[in-house]
Amino acid sequence: MESFTLFSQVALVLSIPVSISLFFVFRPQRAALITILAGDMFLPEVVNFKFPLLPPLEKHNIPYLCVLIGCLLRRPALVTAVCKERWFLVLALCLVVGGVLTGLTNGMPVMVRHFHPPIAGIHLTDGLYSAAVFTCLISIPFYIGWALFRKESDFRAMLVALVIAALIYAPFAAFEMRMSPNLHLWVYGYSQHDFSQTVREGGYRPMVFMTHGLSLARFFFVGTCSAFILGRVGTKIFGMQAKWLGWFLLLVLIFCRSFGAIMFAGLAVPLLLWSKPRLHVRIALILAVLVGLYPLLRTWELVPTEHILNTVRAIAGEDRTESLEFRFFNENLLLEKARQHLLFGWGQYGRNFAPRGWDGQAVADGYWVIQIGIMGLVGFITTFGPMLIPLIFMQSRLKAVVSEPQRVLLGGVALMLGLVALDWVPNGLFSPYPYMMVGALAGATREFPEAPPEAVAVAWVPAA
Repeated sequence: MESFTLFSQVALVLSIPVSISLFFVFRPQRAALITILAGDMFLPEVVNFKFPLLPPLEKHNIPYLCVLIGCLLRRPALVTAVCKERWFLVLALCLVVGGVLTGLTNGMPVMVRHFHPPIAGIHLTDGLYSAAVFTCLISIPFYIGWALFRKESDFRAMLVALVIAALIYAPFAAFEMRMSPNLHLWVYGYSQHDFSQTVREGGYRPMVFMTHGLSLARFFFVGTCSAFILGRVGTKIFGMQAKWLGWFLLLVLIFCRSFGAIMFAGLAVPLLLWSKPRLHVRIALILAVLVGLYPLLRTWELVPTEHILNTVRAIAGEDRTESLEFRFFNENLLLEKARQHLLFGWGQYGRNFAPRGWDGQAVADGYWVIQIGIMGLVGFITTFGPMLIPLIFMQSRLKAVVSEPQRVLLGGVALMLGLVALDWVPNGLFSPYPYMMVGALAGATREFPEAPPEAVAVAWVPAA
């Protein structure tokens, strides 16, 4: 990776006062959405600022910290209430305790490459550091979603903002599809990822200013689904029915050349258009259970990987199959090592990787195998729990929601997030905004039955 440029560092620093100032111009909910989405879309990747005993400050945690600060300055009551999701508080505490125990149980050095020096052991301060990193990526985004977007008008505004953000990003993605994925290089002076991974099927897979082309495809998947969900309840954006914008975003998603996101959209769009919310939450429940059980099934070698590879080969061809086969191979190596420290993991700094061959190390792609390697089963439960538990609760909670538009909103978002969680099996987290969305879903399932349906605006216009 090339060295960071001064401009990228200045852009990251300036985002802090700009983000906080938004809370003195807009309502806290709108300021939060602009801060989080604009940061994810346009701030530089990889560059960060490190301070002793603190997680590195970078584009994936600075916006959420700015939201907390902005709310404390403008409307402190919004972010000082205790979350009613008691299970979330337990998991947030276990995340910190698990990080501490990871640090205390990994004092020995570990080898991750043959004929290379081992990585030194870690200690209590390193465990606290890991806990702080994952708190910023998981617990804080979830809490912000729960605190700010529980009401129907705010919940809809979140979905509308996701659609608008995807529409804004579409021209940038189209430019990179044609001209090559180099906007990050041209603007910030360095590339955020290996350029060879952007070449797909005779064209380019765009990244724009995001971590990877897969991250961009997930972003358009979420925007597409949000548009179709809003279309079911008659919402207009810029005077247009949201579902027509959904078809446009679906087309952009297809040209992003990410097979997984396209496959998920092919499943989600017909369901969002023509099936009932009850079916949406049932599918979300099934997906949540599958994602939760997948690590155990892989550990016990109960996943039929050969059958999956043959199916993918028949549907998508040899290139896609080789990519998936590569992931399975590396998962096996990483799981073999993770079993040695299955409860609390190996800690950060690359200690979770396993040697591969004589001169390399295994590649960790899936979010689940990364978490198990770093913080063990405790880490997997405390990081996937906030995403999966609200989806498991949805079926019982939806019964208390009387308003059909509200049921459509909740069921559609549950289905979308279930597919995002499924995408975490082969791919990484990339960005924490799904935790914000599932936090909003958890809060809305409590708020909607307790309050009469609100009269909501059908366009995302500035508040009076």
